[in-house]
Amino acid sequence: MITEVIDELDRKGLHYEVLAHSPTQTARQEARATGVPNRQVAKTIVLAVDDGYARAVLPASERLDLEKARVALGVDGSLRLATETELGLAYPAFELGAVPPFAGPAGDRVVIDRRLAEQDEVVLEAGTHSHSVKLRAGDLVRLSGAEVADLTAD
Repeated sequence: MITEVIDELDRKGLHYEVLAHSPTQTARQEARATGVPNRQVAKTIVLAVDDGYARAVLPASERLDLEKARVALGVDGSLRLATETELGLAYPAFELGAVPPFAGPAGDRVVIDRRLAEQDEVVLEAGTHSHSVKLRAGDLVRLSGAEVADLTAD
């Protein structure tokens, strides 16, 4: 689980730090467990779109605005949160609810909220609920091939 994330970071030669912590179920819990402010902890929300999946990444302190995500992704058809069953089938290398913004199946579009992209460093789940990775926000944007947009609810 964590291996796929670490392998991807190593392949790209990026500087990162692995943070082991007690198991968490939410990004806010992850922030507390790692001692990092909510605004710097990335939560990845997998969205089901007509042609597969997209990953919306935003700070733990914020909520996703689905309409803003639709616009950022340029989706004309359906857009909804992926179900747990879909997540398990599409991302078997990761624990349910711990999908990172990169690694895993190829082809997912990634959009990162501008508030997160503006941070110096970010922390994200590394495919498990008990390991996180800290890296530069700019490296995350480049590594994931993400677009940066406003995704959060007002």
